Amino acid sequence: MKKQNSCVFGKILMAIFTIAFLSCSSKPEQGIIKGNLKNFQGGYVYLDEITVQSSKTKDSVKVDDKGNFTLKFNTKEPSFYRIRLAENNYILLIVNDKEQIDFSADANNLGKTAQVTGSIESALLFEATHQLQSNAERLDSLNGVFQREQANPALDSIKYVLQESYNKMIAIENAYIKSFIDKNKQSLACLAIIDKLTPEEHLDYYIKLDAGLSKSLPNNSYTKMFHDKVTDLNRLSIGSVAPEITLNTPEGKSIALSSLKGKVVLIDFWASWCRPCRAENPNVVRMYNTYKNQGFDIYSVSLDKDKEAWIKAIKDDQLVWPSHVSDLGYWQSSVVKQYNISGIPFTCLLDKEGKIVAKGLRAEELEVKVKELLGIK
Repeated sequence: MKKQNSCVFGKILMAIFTIAFLSCSSKPEQGIIKGNLKNFQGGYVYLDEITVQSSKTKDSVKVDDKGNFTLKFNTKEPSFYRIRLAENNYILLIVNDKEQIDFSADANNLGKTAQVTGSIESALLFEATHQLQSNAERLDSLNGVFQREQANPALDSIKYVLQESYNKMIAIENAYIKSFIDKNKQSLACLAIIDKLTPEEHLDYYIKLDAGLSKSLPNNSYTKMFHDKVTDLNRLSIGSVAPEITLNTPEGKSIALSSLKGKVVLIDFWASWCRPCRAENPNVVRMYNTYKNQGFDIYSVSLDKDKEAWIKAIKDDQLVWPSHVSDLGYWQSSVVKQYNISGIPFTCLLDKEGKIVAKGLRAEELEVKVKELLGIK
């Protein structure tokens, strides 16, 4: 938010506080959302609180024949709520205790048509999400062109042009998100869009937002959740020493990740039940056999829960390196939280000092980086 806009909002807030002080009797006992829906065919509207862990319906009411409704809420802190007609037809709000909000929308598409007054944070949230929604539609149109041109003999040229357009759109989107965070880094609205920035490339903005929220809303549950996330990202950032892993092999031997220090090490998180992992294994085997005598090694961490299936996959895929470890914890494995794993296959590439130099690389990109670290031209 530009400096002059901040002043405007400051005056608005001062006016609100002044009115509340002079006229306490007019202050509502709870938050109220007065809404109107066009083209509504009858039924209920729901108000859900979106907590850090889950969502919970806090109020519901039948919409009258003119499309009007009133929802009520109580919240101890600024919180994410959603007005919902169906699971795929809703709009997010950020509400504060005792706000009086006016809401209107077309019932056929709340996300595109909603208008809200009386909630400054919700207005910021709408500004950001509407901008990103427009960009998402443009990206979808590019994908549509690509799908339609599959049989075109000039597909490679078309693909190149589309990729260039895609990259430009993503760059514009990233610039918008960064600008929005720069202006509003003390607003919860930023939490709804920051995940569009890849942490590996834009960790500084995660840190900036964490600092802003910790200053403005230090005790807020969403702030605390985000702070924990940024702490984990910092711990796993490029250039940091990889967190220690010490787990057992199928034979029960304990192997520590740090025991491979001095080599270029690929930490490969996988599982026997993961089809993309199994499809990638031949490439991993080829790389190991090619570079094992030049200082390259692999530390394979399985998210299996069935020991026999794990052992069979190692044998079937000819994963001949010795460092295969697991606690057989599946998605409850200690490494999932430790390395912030949301899907597999997932890789971390370490230099000879045990520092993380790349994450998520596969196939050709991975091999190029391995050769670079080994000094192979």
